[in-house]
Amino acid sequence: MKRRGSKEKRTSDKKLLVLSMGLVTIIILGFLVYKTFFQTPEIKFSLKAAIIDQLEQHFPKPEFNETVTNLLGNLGFNVSYYGYETINVAFYKELAKHDYGIIILRAHSALREDNKTVDLFTSEEYDATKYSWERKNGLLTKGNYTRELELEGKFYFAITPKFIESLEGYFPKSVVIAMGCSSLKPECEEMAEAFIKKGAKAYVGWTEIVLPEDTDDETVRLLKMLLIENRTLADATDGIYREYKEYGTGKIIISRMKFYPPSVGDLKISELIAEAKASSTTATVTFNDLGDIMSFLITNTSASLKRKPFA
Repeated sequence: MKRRGSKEKRTSDKKLLVLSMGLVTIIILGFLVYKTFFQTPEIKFSLKAAIIDQLEQHFPKPEFNETVTNLLGNLGFNVSYYGYETINVAFYKELAKHDYGIIILRAHSALREDNKTVDLFTSEEYDATKYSWERKNGLLTKGNYTRELELEGKFYFAITPKFIESLEGYFPKSVVIAMGCSSLKPECEEMAEAFIKKGAKAYVGWTEIVLPEDTDDETVRLLKMLLIENRTLADATDGIYREYKEYGTGKIIISRMKFYPPSVGDLKISELIAEAKASSTTATVTFNDLGDIMSFLITNTSASLKRKPFA
């Protein structure tokens, strides 16, 4: 008599292999579909930082950049530096795509003539033939440095709060430190609010004018309190101020470093760093679990195919 079980067993094994591989494929696709379409993306803080040094041309301060880079680097941040020549409109358009957890805006900012809106300067000279759509829709405006305008008649493109709101991407619970004049002037908080709407956790700035050398010193002091002494945002900014005499009147102007929104006063950078590290571990475990499932199915399928078939 002829044995037919061996042939039938091989056919059955092939079907089992196809079925198992199909099951693995379905699991992988299901996981990817769930992550992409059904799971609500949760914004996580990032251990990436950027120093945007638009002041570099007229007020270079390499020791500031070195100190800040070391402070952040010692806590595990990957720090990117951008000098004057790179900080144009195109640069700012990409800003929210890089997942920077801490953004240091060493850049000019100015209060508009309406005394309500603060804009951030680029290094790109104003050209009436460029960015017509952005200018028409209030994303860009024209700014100047008083002394340079008097000497050379130069204007520059400045980005508005609407520009920040229109960016592609988001800021992953970022802490934004705007070092320019009036960057967080009371009742002129649109720029701060724009960053918050795009995912930032906190925005720090000055209430009035501030000199470049002063904002450098005070920003370093702020970062040391936040990163080394582990102080809260409210505690670190409290007491940071500079006094100036108003030109022509002699009136004393007090410029203070403040934060926005008021609800983040208890924030500690150490908590955001811990969150970033924890989320990285969780993501690794998730993909390891998926790998374990795949490995189990493939291993057991292979093992079943190696068993000696019954006669």
